[in-house]
Parts: sequence; structure tokens; C-alpha cells
Amino acid sequence: MANIVLSGKCNLRCPYCFAEDFTASQSKDMDLDDVIRAMDFIADSGSVGLIGGEPLLYKNIDTVLSVLNRDYRFRSVMVFTNGVFIKEHIDLLSSPKVSVLVNLNSSKNTGKASFDRSVEGIKMLLDRGMGRRVTLGINIYEENQDIFEFTDTLRAFSFDRARISVTIPQDKSEGAIKYFERMKPTLLKVYRELKSIGVAPCYDCNTVPHCIFTEEEREFIRTMPYDSPMERELLLGNNAVCSPIIDIYPDGTATRCFGCYDDLKADIKDFRSLSDLSNFFFKEIDAKRVHTLSRPECKDCYDFKTFKCYGGCLCYKK
Repeated sequence: MANIVLSGKCNLRCPYCFAEDFTASQSKDMDLDDVIRAMDFIADSGSVGLIGGEPLLYKNIDTVLSVLNRDYRFRSVMVFTNGVFIKEHIDLLSSPKVSVLVNLNSSKNTGKASFDRSVEGIKMLLDRGMGRRVTLGINIYEENQDIFEFTDTLRAFSFDRARISVTIPQDKSEGAIKYFERMKPTLLKVYRELKSIGVAPCYDCNTVPHCIFTEEEREFIRTMPYDSPMERELLLGNNAVCSPIIDIYPDGTATRCFGCYDDLKADIKDFRSLSDLSNFFFKEIDAKRVHTLSRPECKDCYDFKTFKCYGGCLCYKK
């Protein structure tokens, strides 16, 4: 899968935003012809993500959704949004091919009016019968983070799963392992709250290595509801690796992922396929960084030696 970054514009300024450098420097929307060119480039994968900035602020978003809904090459379209502008595009967002991931920020960050609009948009999608094609996500970015608006919304709409991620900090000098250890109490608080309402956490990128958890904590994680056996392994940190998820930007360049935005860019015109581009990034980034130790103990770790754990996001290992 690859993502098309339609625009750097965003209506929010979240304190943890991993795309802050991009949104601060990119105010230009992607030309519609370039969007179509990007679609053609990634069509063989059968799926596409639409991201930003805030993709629902893109001036041609309705046209893009209409084209994708008609394009037989794409089986699925994922829109990553903060949810504030769902109402304005509800007909196209509720098309059978489309799924929506709403990153539900606290009203402390968005303001109550924007938070309420996001919740209204979620209700509209569910009222259209989208069900599990709507997912709520939370980014864990500070110690003792207030998560109860998020869990209250999950409960109010009877969600049975939620996307969870510990954000990558803008200042990486602390190192991945120490950062995970510092954020672990908040992550476990989220897990406990989700278990109490019967919601399965589905972990996104920046997977927590298993060594961060004590055996008692791992035993607790095993008792949680989970969406699939693979998700359970991710929660336990037994598969703390990733592969390139290509992001294509308005200027036609691409990166391995947003986490590696500043590391290396390539022009999609220089590659015959998405697979070739992914292999390029794997050779230039993944293959060169997976051997870098996050801490000395990694050297003797079986999971590290067998490429089951990178010891945190590769963006730490420039």
C-alpha cells in the first residue's frame, strides 16, 4: 500500500504531529493530474491511502474520491482524517470502497467545537451503515495523557476495536528504548481502559519491542481482546518490525514513510513500479539501519538477530 499526500494544509495544530515539518513547509495542493499519475503508479497494489495535512481540505477531494470509486484497479481506499470535515463529504466517504480512520484528538488540542464536529461526522458515517469501515485512532504523545474523551466516544458508538500508536517524538535524542519506557505507563493505561469496555487495540507503526514489558505486563496484554492473532503479536511486541509504506507528495517525490520524511526522497518518475520503489527504500534505509543497536543488550537478543525486532522506528537510526 502507498499513501498520496494530497495537501500540506491542516486545520489543526496538534502538539505531537509527526507531519509538522511537512505541513509547515508545504502549502501547495497536489495538482489533479499529478494525483492521477500517482494513482496509476500504485494501482497494482489495489489499495491507496489519502493523507495530508488534512486530506478533506484538498480542493479536489470529491473528484479524487469519485475517480477512485469508479476505478476497478482499486479495491480499497483509506482516508486518514481528523474528522472535522466529514459532514461536507459524507456521500463520497460512505461509498462501499472507502474506509475512514478518524484520528480523534482531545478537545484540549482541537477545541470543543472541532471535537464535536468530529464526533458528529463519526455518527454520520455509522448512520450510513459503514460499521467496521470506520476506525477511531489515538496517538499517545505525553505522559499521563487524558484519554477519556476517546474511550467515551468508543463506548458511545459501540466500537469493538481502536487504532493505537505511540507517536515518534520530534526530538529523538532520548533514544527509542528510553522513550518507550517513559511512555509505557500511559500506553498500559490505554490498554486497561480499552479492556474495561471490550475494545481491541490495533497497534499502528512504531511498534513497542517486547523487552519494554515485564512478564506480568505481557500476561495482562494476553488477556485483552484482540482483532486477530497478528494484532496480538504486535501488542506483545513479538513482531516489532515494519516495511516501507510509501508516501507520495505533491511535488511527485516519495519517501519510505512519514517517519523517514527527512532522510531520503525519490521521484516516482524514476521507477517502473511501486514494488521497485519500495525495494529501493528497503536497500537504502532498512538494510543499512536494521543492524544498528538501540541499546547494547540488543546485540544478544534473539529477536534482533533474526529480524523480528528493530528496537524502535528506523528513523532513530540515521
